[in-house]
Amino acid sequence: MFEEKITEYYQGLIDTEVPDGPLARMLRVSECENKVREGETEDPTGDAVHSRCANGRLIHRYRDRALLLVTDRCPAHCRFCFRRRLVGKTIPDISDNEIEEVSKYLSLNEGIKEIVLSGGDPLSLSNSRLLEIIGALKAKSGLSVRVHTRYPVYMPSRCSDFHDVASLVDTFMLHVNHAKEITPQFKKAAAVLGESAFLLNQSVLLKGVNDSVDELEALSRGLFSAGILPAYLHYPDIAPGISHFRIPLKKALGLMNALQKQLSGYLVPRLLIDIPGGQGKVVLSKNPSFPPDGKILLKSPLSGELREYLEII
Repeated sequence: MFEEKITEYYQGLIDTEVPDGPLARMLRVSECENKVREGETEDPTGDAVHSRCANGRLIHRYRDRALLLVTDRCPAHCRFCFRRRLVGKTIPDISDNEIEEVSKYLSLNEGIKEIVLSGGDPLSLSNSRLLEIIGALKAKSGLSVRVHTRYPVYMPSRCSDFHDVASLVDTFMLHVNHAKEITPQFKKAAAVLGESAFLLNQSVLLKGVNDSVDELEALSRGLFSAGILPAYLHYPDIAPGISHFRIPLKKALGLMNALQKQLSGYLVPRLLIDIPGGQGKVVLSKNPSFPPDGKILLKSPLSGELREYLEII
């Protein structure tokens, strides 16, 4: 069974796989989603703690950047999404009044140098609306705009007439999880986005999708062949009903150590983990201690304090 909202293009990629292939696994509705584990939470990254204005759309977690949720719409519903509580819930797209609120907040917080557009997927909005939004935000002198999108993966044709919008964006953060997603159509879409913007990629480390050294190596090399730098590899957040996508942290670190032996440093993404409760992301570059009770101490980049992380797999 698949989520109803899946593009014809991506369905074609799935049809070339075995029934339980990596692409199918990311979108297939599973009975495992009904298994909510103790400690999982609807807001695993603590968006609510750091929401500031525009009905909670603006999230200011780190000093130099803020995240703006411009829509709840998305070309598909990834089964591992940590914002499952929001995506596809028919929340209205950002309004002019909310954009004005955000602009005022940005003008009063000069430490913010970058605004990140996310959602949902910002490319679900029309080009004209995106031009209005980005234009209003760019009115703040020196503000850099980053857009997070998975449209080149799910519907690359969306980017064919995107030149005007892309020219206003400083960085695109794409979301590719498997080398099979890097098709000729994807590369063509990425080329449009990369005409004047820097292209980065963030992936999620997913059990049964990309949890092997060979798959991660193929992903990094494939991204680089498309002019995209593999920046981040996220350990799945503690969202409800996605424990079947998480692998043991020891295995995750082992994969990264092996990957570093097979790839040049610039092709090795940083393995990130988000400390629950809105305490920020940390890079797992060194082995943390793994006590018998499964409770790991991680240093919050926001408060500098040690925070407890309970591994839930």
